[in-house]
Amino acid sequence: MIVVDPKPLFEISPYLYMQFMEPLGTTDGSVEAAWDYEADDWRDDLIDVVRDLDPGVVRFGGLFSRYYRWCEGVGPVEKRPSMRNYVWGGMETNRVGTREFVDFCRRVGAEPLYCVNFLSDGRRQYWRTPGGAVRTGDAAEAGDWVSYSNDPDNRERRANGEVSPYNIKLWQLGNETSYGTDGFTKDESIQHTIGFARAMKQRDPSVKLIGWGDRQRLDEALWASDLVERAGEYL
Repeated sequence: MIVVDPKPLFEISPYLYMQFMEPLGTTDGSVEAAWDYEADDWRDDLIDVVRDLDPGVVRFGGLFSRYYRWCEGVGPVEKRPSMRNYVWGGMETNRVGTREFVDFCRRVGAEPLYCVNFLSDGRRQYWRTPGGAVRTGDAAEAGDWVSYSNDPDNRERRANGEVSPYNIKLWQLGNETSYGTDGFTKDESIQHTIGFARAMKQRDPSVKLIGWGDRQRLDEALWASDLVERAGEYL
């Protein structure tokens, strides 16, 4: 006989029960397929299913964040430029931007979490593409996104008809930053984590930031311990 005591031994963060959203291009319609273009709104069945799942957080970004420019997904819909999905293939319309994603999270009862463009995780192919497009984002751009989202007096957001701030408190710096040798080294990643954190917290000291602490090779230690030691005050 096995007896299971259901009494929890530790407090479990509600952030553990999260969902993930990323534009996955031609391999999976994902965000674009979740949008009802006839109603110009999220699909009702998607809202119902996710609300039933009851995630504490919905995270937006992933590899897509390496070449995502947040300013292309705000403002009048008809003026938002389409963009190439460099990892997953196809094109993205930017119909779903910051306002739409936050609206989705509020409707399903989840906190929004955004991955910022963390200098493309050090992947130089996005710093300037063969076609000449600059798809990387620096610390100043991340700070501007925090201001656009959270500053009650942000002029750009208010000019776009959004008077109330979105109050996005959860942000991630980097995504799979350590994987592969074509991105940042550990020291570079930690250095940029500090720079991004300072820029973002300068615009809103109350934001909560997540750093990337995995390892580059299986035979090396996790980056997390050094990340916490050198940048833990920001994370």
